[in-house]
Amino acid sequence: MKSAVKVNFEQYVRLALSHAEFSRNEDGSRTAEILVLPGCVTWGMTRSEAVEMARDAVEAWVITALRFGDEIPLIDGKSLQYAVDEVETEV
Repeated sequence: MKSAVKVNFEQYVRLALSHAEFSRNEDGSRTAEILVLPGCVTWGMTRSEAVEMARDAVEAWVITALRFGDEIPLIDGKSLQYAVDEVETEV
């Protein structure tokens, strides 16, 4: 079994954004859904605003997942490389 290629945060965000699906809403605004990150959906009044909001949403999704110890999915065989600081507690 081949191991996943590790990528940095910025590369992972770009990979996730490459899987974004944009749709036009009835009011003219745009919805962006990042298909590879469950529940990662946002919107903007224009396409460019939706793209900007999608980047913010992906960054927030990853940071939140890291904070709560949730699984960070592989994207196109690539995984996010990150370090976890361990805090020793005194008994």
